[in-house]
Amino acid sequence: MEISFPKKKKRIHLDYASGTGVHTDVYKAMQPYICGMWANPSALYAEGVAVREVIENSREKLARTLSVRPGDVTFTSGGTEANNLALIGVIEATHRKGRAYTDMEIIATRIEHPSIMETLVFLAGRGVIITYVPVDNEGLIDIQVLETLLNTKTVLVTFAYVNSEIGVVQEVKKITRMVRKWNEAHSEHVLMHTDASQAPLWLPCALDMLGVDMMTLDAGKCYGPKGVGVLIHRQWVEIVPAVFGGGQEAGLRSGTESLPLIVGCVTALLRAQEGWQSRSKAITLLRDRFINLLSLVPGTVLNGSTIHRVANNVNISIPGFDTEYAVIWLDAKGIAASTKSACGAQGSSGSYVVREMTHDEARATATLRFTLGEETLETDITTATKVLTSFVLSMREESEEATSR
Repeated sequence: MEISFPKKKKRIHLDYASGTGVHTDVYKAMQPYICGMWANPSALYAEGVAVREVIENSREKLARTLSVRPGDVTFTSGGTEANNLALIGVIEATHRKGRAYTDMEIIATRIEHPSIMETLVFLAGRGVIITYVPVDNEGLIDIQVLETLLNTKTVLVTFAYVNSEIGVVQEVKKITRMVRKWNEAHSEHVLMHTDASQAPLWLPCALDMLGVDMMTLDAGKCYGPKGVGVLIHRQWVEIVPAVFGGGQEAGLRSGTESLPLIVGCVTALLRAQEGWQSRSKAITLLRDRFINLLSLVPGTVLNGSTIHRVANNVNISIPGFDTEYAVIWLDAKGIAASTKSACGAQGSSGSYVVREMTHDEARATATLRFTLGEETLETDITTATKVLTSFVLSMREESEEATSR
């Protein structure tokens, strides 16, 4: 007798900023290299040479898309490693040339991803000066203040292209233009790095357009495999490796390269950049509809800029409510959301991003982040709004009952 099982109810995923699934086109591109070509790309025999050729062809394709040289592309294990390599690599390279740690400065914001924030803490422990430029109440960098902070000790300016929590899109071209003018006026060479992990699906990432010296990308954020990312760095940027061994990736990232992951990474990034305009236009309409719906939920307030905002991000606060419990409530109803960046989700101190931006503790400790993907439907956002409304009303009812006792 054949046994039938009930179909699993479709869940609604609204946490695409923390990670995406692997797109079928990306998976198909990876398949031939998972079992069929497994030789070590550093080997001198034919099989190894064949693997090396695929890796270098992939590197060249990505370089053309991002308007850089193939040698400017270094594959890493993801965005976190790329960010670490960029910051530590530049500081160590400068230190090796005889400059004291205490004579070097990095300028950043206090709303960066944990992989930047924790690296800055590490470098501060070595004596590097860390200066934080303020952001306004929408999360945008105050460019005029940034200009006043630049000085002869400044080695690097780092900021996220798209903030992973509130989705604010920094004015990268304006920032790089200002820093370049400052460099020319003072005969300095302050480098610029941007973490663009959240950008490829929704925004252009060509370096000649952005003007930065280094850029971090993460395949796991744009329908590629997890565990692989990229650090783009111009030829004039000197970097000391953080991983030592066989000297792979031009000596910057030792360890046997993973052919399937690299192919998947490049395929995902190329696909993301090829369709970013139409994708962004479609999802922006859905995002704005979602923001309007959520504004009707009692007590909600939007975090971040309404104009300089990435297409797929909706971040709100519901002051006075336990939004971690709201995430559990949503999960029980088949909806995946988050309170903040997945990499900073441990602990219950709230969102340091929203705290820095708003200086409002009630908002910072009551955030909810919804991020949309290519698969998100209008029915998904209406359902999520209804469930969140039921949560708010239920919690208020419980609070009123407890007060009346």
